[in-house]
Amino acid sequence: MKMGQMVSFVSRGLILVTVLLSGVGCAAMTEPKVKAYIQEKKAYADIKKGNLEQAAVELKLALGNDPTEPTILNNLAYIEFTQGHFDKAIGFLEQARALRNDDNDEPYIMNEARILIAHHEYHHALALLSLIEPRHSWPKGYQKIMAEALLHNGQSSRALAILLDRRNLNPEQSHP
Repeated sequence: MKMGQMVSFVSRGLILVTVLLSGVGCAAMTEPKVKAYIQEKKAYADIKKGNLEQAAVELKLALGNDPTEPTILNNLAYIEFTQGHFDKAIGFLEQARALRNDDNDEPYIMNEARILIAHHEYHHALALLSLIEPRHSWPKGYQKIMAEALLHNGQSSRALAILLDRRNLNPEQSHP
């Protein structure tokens, strides 16, 4: 197949797919969750470009279409944090954690703890991170952020145990 024929073939294929999807998916495109997904993707692109105000507008529209999607709240928290609105960011992350109906609340806990540490609320961050500690596996980055919270709370031996992944190490035990 020559290059011109291949381009023509691909073009016809794309047109066919578009026609099929537009006929079948028209009603689906008006569904609130679909709208929210599209708005969230637009907002994410705006965040990457640094257009935080436009991203916030898109995310608020998305939240109106799907108020139970925690990733929308997580992205709003990021924007609020970068604009120095720590309390609003924490509020969005708390809402996101409350919406999770499974054990996948770790990203929201970690993000909230990062904000708390940045705001020098180490005790609150430690209490929050302690929710993850008893779990079988820890998310990437957990050990470092937990160690930081522990150090700022005067628990250096426990911070070392966390960094070394010694979960059963008693904080009162001495280290060699």
